[in-house]
Amino acid sequence: MDNWLLYVLIVGAIGIGWWMGRRERVKSSEVTGNNYYQGLNYLLNEEPDRAVATFIEDLEVNKDTLETHLALGSLLRRRGELEKAVIVHENILKHQHLDKDSILTVQLELAQDYLLAGLLDRAEDLLLQLCQETGHIRTESLKLMLEIYEREREWHRAAEIGELLAVGDDSEKYERFISHYYCEIAQELLKLKRNEEAGQAISDAIGHDAGNPRVSLVQGQLAVAEGRFNDAITCLMRIKDQDATYVPESLDLLVQAYQQSDKPVEGLKHYLTECLELTPSISIVLQLADIFRETQGDEAVAKFIANHLKHNPTIRGLTQLIDMHIDNAQGVSKQNLSILRSFAEALVADKPAYRCKSCGFDGKKMRWHCPSCKSWGTIAPIFGLEGE
Repeated sequence: MDNWLLYVLIVGAIGIGWWMGRRERVKSSEVTGNNYYQGLNYLLNEEPDRAVATFIEDLEVNKDTLETHLALGSLLRRRGELEKAVIVHENILKHQHLDKDSILTVQLELAQDYLLAGLLDRAEDLLLQLCQETGHIRTESLKLMLEIYEREREWHRAAEIGELLAVGDDSEKYERFISHYYCEIAQELLKLKRNEEAGQAISDAIGHDAGNPRVSLVQGQLAVAEGRFNDAITCLMRIKDQDATYVPESLDLLVQAYQQSDKPVEGLKHYLTECLELTPSISIVLQLADIFRETQGDEAVAKFIANHLKHNPTIRGLTQLIDMHIDNAQGVSKQNLSILRSFAEALVADKPAYRCKSCGFDGKKMRWHCPSCKSWGTIAPIFGLEGE
């Protein structure tokens, strides 16, 4: 589809160039016409590279043909032919008679070519100049700069750019982004055991988005690292009120904090029961099942899981229920349960566990930054038969 669109665009563009050449330069009309037919010949013989070259050489760059050149460059970039897109845009910039707005537009297009081609230094140099402009060019340049710093994991610089973009209708969006940048900084510092600096980064994250559940998770990690287990519990339990869908991500750390704190397990049981009322998560059910097992035995646990599965069936819950019965089964019954368990595991083996609420990107592991739409805090556990 894109190939035919490219062919049509090139044919039309060369045709325009030939017609304008004939109108404005009568003496050169014969040469231009020959180039036009040469370009057609390349297309008919499926030689798009040579056709593009002919188009660039033949179609003069001016205010009347600029949109055609830009359309071709944009199409080539979408098709992943970045070298050709760069050639088209650099060819436009050779013509200094274009007005300033046109030049800035082409430079922005060229920066996108560089960015997608992985030429981050070139893209950054060009965008730093464009960020000095005003209006649409500056805004779009800042967005591209943000993408560069995210890819390079330069979180402090990303936060600086995010603050420039956090105005007007986009304020809430970029404040959320900045909060995640500081969470990234905090987690890197925690790995280096630089806890005091990590605490400052967490405070900065809270300042930009106090409702970010990831902040509470990282704050809990810091508290556990410092042996403040009661504080960790307080931080992690805050996730229920921020966004209960992320409670499963905190369970391992929360249980660890409870085991090393002086708080009674009844508090954990009560919290998980409240969470389950908000979100039907099998991870929460299984955690509650572990608590019930210690006081009520396997039979009560099996009944608890089965009652949950009646209303919220999940394959993970089914495999857990099978495990609880398989040890007490014998002969053919045990074999059949083993086969059933294998089938259940196979059903979810290659299924995604997380999905972006913004673009629908699927993945097996939790990511706070969507690699597809580049949004932050939009990926969450999948709920349903094959998920939570």
